[in-house]
Amino acid sequence: MLSEGDGRQRAFAVLISGVHGMDHLLKRLFPPLIPIWVVAFGYPLWKLGLLMGVRTFGSAVGQAPMGVLSDRYDRRYLLPLGFAITGLGVVTFALAPGFTGGTEVLTVAGVTLDEQFLVLFAAMFAVGVGSSTVHPTGYPLISANVDASTKGTVLGMWGSASKFGDGLAPALVGGLLVVVAWDRILLGFGALGVAYAVLLFVALGSFETRPAGRRDDTDEGVNGLRALWEHDRRLYVYPLLAVFVYFAVQITAATGVTVFLPEFLTSVYGYSFTALGVELTPESTASFYYSALLIVAGVGQLGTGRLVDASDSRKVLVGYLVVAASVLGVLAVGTFSPTGLLVVLVLLGVSLYGMNPARDSLVSDIAPPELEGRAFGYVWTGALLASSASPAIVGYLADLTGLRTVFLALAGLVLLSAIPIVLLLSDSVYVVGGETADAEKPTGD
Repeated sequence: MLSEGDGRQRAFAVLISGVHGMDHLLKRLFPPLIPIWVVAFGYPLWKLGLLMGVRTFGSAVGQAPMGVLSDRYDRRYLLPLGFAITGLGVVTFALAPGFTGGTEVLTVAGVTLDEQFLVLFAAMFAVGVGSSTVHPTGYPLISANVDASTKGTVLGMWGSASKFGDGLAPALVGGLLVVVAWDRILLGFGALGVAYAVLLFVALGSFETRPAGRRDDTDEGVNGLRALWEHDRRLYVYPLLAVFVYFAVQITAATGVTVFLPEFLTSVYGYSFTALGVELTPESTASFYYSALLIVAGVGQLGTGRLVDASDSRKVLVGYLVVAASVLGVLAVGTFSPTGLLVVLVLLGVSLYGMNPARDSLVSDIAPPELEGRAFGYVWTGALLASSASPAIVGYLADLTGLRTVFLALAGLVLLSAIPIVLLLSDSVYVVGGETADAEKPTGD
């Protein structure tokens, strides 16, 4: 737990958690607006889905190069720049209908794209690229400004803030739509993103933001990877590859669950309620269940962070994966009352989405400080590229076999993702040593 006497670390923990929460808040503004865009733009759903996908793609392709930049240059400049790009992208998206038209500009594979769509596409790509700065800079900043003994707690706060941002965005959009048009909402949040970039630049001036390999004017960050490759690949290369596989498989499965869980709850259960004279439709009830899952996941990550401070992050992660696979499997095959369903979803939120501090702590343990930015950049690029195809594949299989069957398969995928983490418990794959490990933690050997 963070010491109350160390005000500087506590201030940093709040600041960096706010960074993650703001990033997710800005990213999750768009999905609740899709029903409005169907009418406003007149585009088919696949085109609107393409706009959502290009944001993920922009974030994916930006993570790896941003990781390299994060290990070379002052993160005080890189991280605020990312928020400024994101904010300007949101502003451009909001303004696009006013300064573009339906003039046909480009035809690809027989599909004609108009001027407005191309501007919206570019704006959404910019939002993704701006977001790509957060992980490769945020994790190394945590390592540089927080004691190793409390890093898990701060990672729990960091992960928890992202879920709160996820849950807050649709609530804010839904409330504001009652009084403000959708484009004004995005314009306001885009301006907020740019203003936040300025404030963040000022706030980071009180903390260590330089890469570890640059703090003493050495070239450690540039040459460190080659030395690790040539010396003992069990220190960095093999474990990072194992984590890369875990990230790609687990996040692909989690993305499939995230996208189709509301539809699963609506089509399989279809519960509706009446509260205070207002009837909640199955779609509204599903949204309530989904929001509850996200909020519980955020709270759960706070507990996971503290657990990681006292335990081996590998064993914690394997435990979460086994529980998550079991709960998802039970959800896929079982039938529950409204209360029972809520209990299962709470367990799913804590296990499937609450494991993130253990995951992040493991990557941070593996990567030397001078290579931490690119380590997170590599694994997140792989994870996002793999998961960007997940909704289309899951949707196609669900059309063929039904969501229950698909969710059962996703449970198996979650369990498979534990295999590379189990391998990390072997000295043949991962040797905990040097600056990559906290000597006070159990090694699992």
